[in-house]
Amino acid sequence: MVFVGVHGQWGRVDVTQADLGCSQDRESIYKTKKPAPLTCYECEWRLHLVHRTHGAYELWFLRHANNAPHCEAKAAGEGLQHHLLKLDLAHHARAAGWSAEFEVPAPDGSWRADVLATSPDGKRRVALEAQMAAIAITDIEARTDRYRTDGIEVCWFTDRKTVPWLDAVPSVQIARPDDGGSVQVTAGAARFTPEWCENRDDCELCECGECGAGVDGPLPCGGHGKWETAEPFALNRFVAAICMNSARPHWLRASGRGPKGRWRWITRAYFDQEEAQVQAEAVRQRAIAIKVEASRRRAEAQNAAEQDHQAAIAALLQRQKALLKPVVEFVYQEAGHYPTVADSGTGDFAMGVPVFVQGHPYAVICPVAGRVAQLRGRLAPLILIAATERERQRIAAQAGPGQRIEVIAPDPMATAQVPLQQAGSLTVEQAVNRMMGLDRM
Repeated sequence: MVFVGVHGQWGRVDVTQADLGCSQDRESIYKTKKPAPLTCYECEWRLHLVHRTHGAYELWFLRHANNAPHCEAKAAGEGLQHHLLKLDLAHHARAAGWSAEFEVPAPDGSWRADVLATSPDGKRRVALEAQMAAIAITDIEARTDRYRTDGIEVCWFTDRKTVPWLDAVPSVQIARPDDGGSVQVTAGAARFTPEWCENRDDCELCECGECGAGVDGPLPCGGHGKWETAEPFALNRFVAAICMNSARPHWLRASGRGPKGRWRWITRAYFDQEEAQVQAEAVRQRAIAIKVEASRRRAEAQNAAEQDHQAAIAALLQRQKALLKPVVEFVYQEAGHYPTVADSGTGDFAMGVPVFVQGHPYAVICPVAGRVAQLRGRLAPLILIAATERERQRIAAQAGPGQRIEVIAPDPMATAQVPLQQAGSLTVEQAVNRMMGLDRM
């Protein structure tokens, strides 16, 4: 069963048209005494015209004569439903003011359209493909690409219950009612339902659970609209919308609560609504990126400051340890008694290491300059020991008037493991933990 053949005198004939598409009539080739010179465009086997009534359809088609060889045109879908759908598609395109031809081949044979609809000005061509048989996604994508390469739009139509390629190419699923009503488009067309937060400057968490970005502070609303399958509607409306260019295939982009990343036929209004959400989401993502970057920089700054702080503590502990022996000698020379040195700095002495003579505070090794001002009265009678002139100047800037501050050169042989009197040895890490109060946690 095919609709197009080749007449020996008239050339291409389309038996779905009353004038055969060549200004002739069907009676001239129907049940004539002498068989009409009709052959298949594919295998060149003889064809004869057949007339059947199927419901509301008056079917005119061509059938291969007996003993015909294998033929791609014949095997391309002899099913009645396939041909009825092709008739519908051509009829609806013609009703929209377009021309429609069956089984139109590419000049190089790379494709053959079931129905090729052409706009009145010839600027647009749309292949309307009735795909009733199973086909692999890769095959239908390849066929679609061949049409696009030649500047031809395409839409695939199927009545199959399961259509794995419906998302992969511009296509729709159709259903023919049992009561003989009009064919309906049941899937493949979509509508967009917009949804926005009442305050678009402050996006609230919605039920989809995808609005929180894990950053502090308000974020602009990126929209919560969604794509939904359009309610079933008549096939003739859909074909007319394609011809008028009011329905177009579109790769869904919005990431609301509906489907995303698939082909659907939509109208311009829905495209504009989705575009508004896509742009709003881009603004929201930029706001998130700015906040994330600011948070990252703050974390890096805090980490750097903490590292600097730890390094400063470690350096302080090293200086204090390196001064133990020189300070002990210095105090002995001044006081005439060997002093007792605490095992670490304490807050009572501005984190410096206190030195005692006969049980009384006598000196402080390397107090922290920033803490000295709060303890001026307590530190006033004591000798403050610095390891360098620069350290002495920092301490002096915070100490009270007349505060005695001595610079004593550290022991060059001292290491991080120099033993402290009374408490044994402390590593830098242990001393830092003690100074920070972490050893009590």
